[in-house]
Amino acid sequence: MQTKGFESISLFGAAWLMLALCTAPLVAQETGTNKRILILFTHESHLPAQIMVEEAMRSTLQSGSTESLDIYSEYLDAVRTPLADYEKNLVEQLQRKYGGKKFDLIFCVNPPALKFALKNRSTLFPNVPLVFLVLDQRNLDGLDLGSNVTGVWGEGNYRSNLDLALTLQPGTKRVVVISGVGEWDNYWRSRVKEEFRPLAETIEFTYLTGLSIPEQKDALKTLPPHTIVFFVSSTQDNAGSNYGNVEVLRQISPTSSAPIYGTTDAHLGFGIVGGRLISFDAFGVGGAQVGLRVLAGERPDSIAPHGIASVPMFDWRELKRWGISEDRLPPGSVVKFKQPSFWAEYRGRIIIAISLLALESFVIALLLIERRRRQRAKEALDQLNAQLEGRITARTAALDAKTRELETFAYSVAHDLKAPLRGIDGYSRLLLEDHSEQLNEEGRSFLTTIQNSTEEMGQLIEDLLDYSRVERRELKPDRIELKSIVQKVVEQEKRDPTDRKIDFVVNVNGGTVMADVNGLTQALKNYLDNAIKFTRNVEHARIEVGAEEKTNGCVLWVRDNGIGFDMKYHDRIFNIFQRLNRSEDYSGTGVGLAIVRKAMERMGGRAWAESDPGKGATFYLEIPK
Repeated sequence: MQTKGFESISLFGAAWLMLALCTAPLVAQETGTNKRILILFTHESHLPAQIMVEEAMRSTLQSGSTESLDIYSEYLDAVRTPLADYEKNLVEQLQRKYGGKKFDLIFCVNPPALKFALKNRSTLFPNVPLVFLVLDQRNLDGLDLGSNVTGVWGEGNYRSNLDLALTLQPGTKRVVVISGVGEWDNYWRSRVKEEFRPLAETIEFTYLTGLSIPEQKDALKTLPPHTIVFFVSSTQDNAGSNYGNVEVLRQISPTSSAPIYGTTDAHLGFGIVGGRLISFDAFGVGGAQVGLRVLAGERPDSIAPHGIASVPMFDWRELKRWGISEDRLPPGSVVKFKQPSFWAEYRGRIIIAISLLALESFVIALLLIERRRRQRAKEALDQLNAQLEGRITARTAALDAKTRELETFAYSVAHDLKAPLRGIDGYSRLLLEDHSEQLNEEGRSFLTTIQNSTEEMGQLIEDLLDYSRVERRELKPDRIELKSIVQKVVEQEKRDPTDRKIDFVVNVNGGTVMADVNGLTQALKNYLDNAIKFTRNVEHARIEVGAEEKTNGCVLWVRDNGIGFDMKYHDRIFNIFQRLNRSEDYSGTGVGLAIVRKAMERMGGRAWAESDPGKGATFYLEIPK
């Protein structure tokens, strides 16, 4: 029983403790030595004007305080979403969020935040000093500020702002006022109408109220002469769409046919000329300075609320756009976005450039002297080179003549050797055919050897003649259809007198090349002859001819599944009289591939091969386009 009673007391105490925590004001036990400050903002966090105010406040507070500060910000977004819809929940949320912190100062920026703080002060932050920042002194009408409260307001005077615009734009007959239909817009429009009313007899006022951005752009495109535009606030149109003032100005100002004057420095830089503007920077600084006095020990009741004067501020780019001279601006005017003169902006660079130019001139003079010296040396070298080139040209001509003479001699000798060889071949055939019975076996063997040797010698002479013709023959480059010439040569090679079964595969789809028909035909024929010869001992011989288009030409290749060769002998096989196999195993003269290389070189192409011993070989022809 005692245990149950203790549990009941414990549960009862815990319930009271939880209730106390939930309803505890924001002035609960202080846990640190830093001064704590809470800033209640009326608008959403990304509003440009509010950002300017907050940056100015934080900077002024941090730099002006001798103590460490913890600054907290809350954004009520009370214009887009009225506080009445969620005020109770907001109070509970702030209690939970700041229940363990004691604040030394509360800032309230704009009327909704001030009204919220005054209404819930006893619950959230009793006895904590309040400093307000409102844009208009009239925002305080009807409010019971109570004690421990002070602050600042903006001294926005639209009549003096318009008077300044009329001074800068003499001859103005019409003023177009732009305003939205939001609660904020309506308040400021009513102020503007009230202050502009005395001028209605001399100036025509037109109020563009609640127009969408496209409608505003259309209205401002064709304004008559002697018109100025006065931008108040346009955060909501008649359709209920919400905008930011900066967004509106950024879109309408480029198409406006008249200069636009504004009301705050948050609009400066987005298309307004300027005017006597409420400076949000000065507004934030002024409010923060009052807060610093409170933090330093002054009672808020002893600090009289006061206004922050408007500042004549202008956009230099818009002054130039509308032809307004800076000389006509009132004393103390602030001109922003001014582009400095060329000398002012680039003075340092100009001085450096001039110094570098002087240094460069000195270096150039030295280089010219050195150039002259080198030119003399070059002239002497050119003269020597000319002499050497003359000697080389003479020697080359003599060498070419000897080479042609040697080729002519070789051609003549090879041609002249054919006649006696034909005689030897003929007589050996007669002896074998007509007198074979009169010879013994050894004699017949000798005759057969003579006949075979004669055939080999004859083939060698033919190959030598072909090799010589490649060099001597006149090149006749022509546009050749590659597939046609390949098929023609392959069909000729299929007529193998040994009746071997060879699978020929042609993979040439088309395309043309610029080449000598005879030279290309001979090169391809020699490749095919080579493939047929070295697949002689393969059971299922396969020879494939293909082509591949390249950027600067075409590559034609012949691939076989013959004996292949070792790539270390690659360069050797394209030289004349070079063989990798014995003539007893594979007949040949060692001239065929040399003919291929010479023919391709004369056409501006090249020949090469790839192989792996026992796995066949691929021989390539590169033909330029």
